[in-house]
Amino acid sequence: MTWWKKLLLGLAALLVAMALLVWFAPARWVSPMVQMRLRGAQLREVSGSVWDGRVGEVTLADGTVLGRLDWQLSRRALFGQVRLHAAIDGPAIRGHGDVARHDDTASWRGVQLQVALDALLHPPTTPWGVPRGELVLDLEQIQVLKGWPDSVSGRVRWTRAAMQTPQASVALGDLMAELSGSHGVIRADMHDDGNGPLALAGTLQLSPIGWRLEARLSARDHDPALQRWLARLGPPDAQGVVHLQRGAGVGALSSGASR
Repeated sequence: MTWWKKLLLGLAALLVAMALLVWFAPARWVSPMVQMRLRGAQLREVSGSVWDGRVGEVTLADGTVLGRLDWQLSRRALFGQVRLHAAIDGPAIRGHGDVARHDDTASWRGVQLQVALDALLHPPTTPWGVPRGELVLDLEQIQVLKGWPDSVSGRVRWTRAAMQTPQASVALGDLMAELSGSHGVIRADMHDDGNGPLALAGTLQLSPIGWRLEARLSARDHDPALQRWLARLGPPDAQGVVHLQRGAGVGALSSGASR
């Protein structure tokens, strides 16, 4: 056998070995790179393969425990066709979804996410209090182009909604938003369930160059704590309805906008 045939056979054997190595690569091999990208997050009890793996516990740098993470990644990713199913199950966050990525576009489908705001180690804070209750996100599809939602279809439900203020916990009831949008303009049509303490009807529009909010809010049962909280959003009219008009950037409201 000539030297060049031996060289070709050696290279072929090396390529086959590398392909087998990638095909059966354990998940723990890539966990250090993932931790580096997540800036201080800790991945514990990593098992399975790159293609079908799990993390026993994901903990963020601030101490927030996200919980168990499972994923299935299609081997088509080797050829540039990323297809991923992921599921997370933790004390505050539970959910799952499918994502396909091509170039600068990520397309998510069947995303369901539940966030128990009361169980978050570091709950979000706003000038109007700390939100309480549970957020339920149900997205039929969302396409993200260069970091911004280009199209979306789904809904958000805020159950047992409340705002915790230094004075009291203000109950808001169950609030909902229907999400829609295309070409980078996202719309959320907001409303209450018709029975809670807060009566809400409004629209939020978002785009990469601006946002606009129009809403009507009122206390259905004239709860004093809720009325005081609403007064912080704006002066009520003669019927006790607060009219919110806010906006910024291109497309903001000409009046009542905050710039």
